[in-house]
Amino acid sequence: MSGPGLNLHPGATIPFTSRTLAPVVTEWDVAVVGAGVIGLAVARELAEAGRSVTVLERHEHPALEQSTHNSQVLHSGIFARPGTLRARLNVEGIRLAYERARAWGVRVERSGTLVVAATAAEEPSLERVLTNARENGVPGVVRLLPAEAREHEPHLGPCASALWSPNGGRIDAGGFSAALEREARRLGAEVRTRFDLVAAHSEGDGWHLAARTGETVRARWVVNSAGVAAGHVAKLLGAPGYRVYPCLGEYARVVSDKRDWVRSMIYGFPPAGYPGIGVHLTRTVAGELLLGPTARYLDAPVVPERPLTPLAEFAGEAARFVPGIGPDDLAPAPAGIRCKTVPPGAGEAFGDFTVALDPPGRRAVQLVGIESPGLTASLALAVHVGREIGSPAR
Repeated sequence: MSGPGLNLHPGATIPFTSRTLAPVVTEWDVAVVGAGVIGLAVARELAEAGRSVTVLERHEHPALEQSTHNSQVLHSGIFARPGTLRARLNVEGIRLAYERARAWGVRVERSGTLVVAATAAEEPSLERVLTNARENGVPGVVRLLPAEAREHEPHLGPCASALWSPNGGRIDAGGFSAALEREARRLGAEVRTRFDLVAAHSEGDGWHLAARTGETVRARWVVNSAGVAAGHVAKLLGAPGYRVYPCLGEYARVVSDKRDWVRSMIYGFPPAGYPGIGVHLTRTVAGELLLGPTARYLDAPVVPERPLTPLAEFAGEAARFVPGIGPDDLAPAPAGIRCKTVPPGAGEAFGDFTVALDPPGRRAVQLVGIESPGLTASLALAVHVGREIGSPAR
C-alpha cells in the first residue's frame, strides 16, 4: 500500500532528442524501476548473481509506498488461490523471509494466524480456506473448536469454528526494506533516488531511460517494479496492455490498553464481492494493534488528506472478533494504496501476480499487480525474476 501525495504524472512521456539522451552516464546490466520491497529484493538477487544493477526510485527515499504502508504480515499462503504464481511464491517466500530476516537482524515473529467463522453460515468459507492451505502445501494448518480458538485468543468473540495456521507471522516491513537496500548495496547495486522516469527508448541491445530532471541511464535489461505506477511504466516501455487500479486501504490502531487483547492475527470473512480479504486485527512486531485494511477503489493513486473511514466503522469491524473495542480506543493509522489488476465490480478480490517478458525480444520484465502477499513473496519473486533474465552473459 502506498504513501500519501503520490503523483504518477500520467501521460508524461517526453520525446527523445539528442539533448534528453545525452549524456548517458553509466551502462548497467539491469535497471530496476521502483525501490520498494520488490524492487530492492530483485536488485539484491541480481547483484548476488553477478549482474551490475541500478535501482531507479522517484521518491527521495526507498520503500515509501506500498512496501511500508501495509499490515506488515507474513502470510502463510492459506488465502491464495491454488495453482497461481501468487500462491507458489507466497509459500516459497515466507520460508525465505523468516530465514533472511533473522540473518539480517530484522524483527520478525512466527505468531500464527487465526481465521474465524463467527457463525455456522461462514463455516463453508472456512472449509475452502482449509482446502486452499492443503493444496498450497501450507504446513500445520488445523481446524479448531471455539474453546481451542480461545486458547490462542482469549478475548475472541463469537466463533462457530476456526483455523489455526502456525506459520503466519509479522515483520518489521521498514526494517526489512532497509535490510534489502543495505544488502543490495553491499553486493554492488546502486540505488538512485529522485529518478522520476518519464521516457524509455529501446535501442540495440539495451534501453535508454530518462528522468524528469534530464538524467539518463542505459541498461541492457529493465525490470518494472513500480507498484501502483507499473501500468504507466509498462506503457513507457512499449507494453501498453497493463491496467493497474489504485485501491485505498485505511487502518486504525488501538491506542488504549486493549491493544494487548490480541496476541497474533485474527481474520474473518468479508461480504461477497469485497475487493480484499477484509478488515482484520494484527499485532505488529512493535506491539501495536492494527485494524484494517479497508478497500476502496480510487480514481487516482493519492491518499486522501483526511480518512474516509470513520473510527466507529473500524470499531464495528473489531467487535465481530473482539467485543469491547470502541471508537474511543482507536486512532487513525497511516493509509496506503494497493496496486490491483482486478477492476471494480469484478466479483473477485485478487488477480494473479504478473511476471512477463514484454515487449517480446526487448529485455524488459513487467511485474504488475504485486499486491498482498507481495511483502511475503518478495524474495521468492526476486528468484523468479532472476530465472527469467538468466545469467549475466544472456
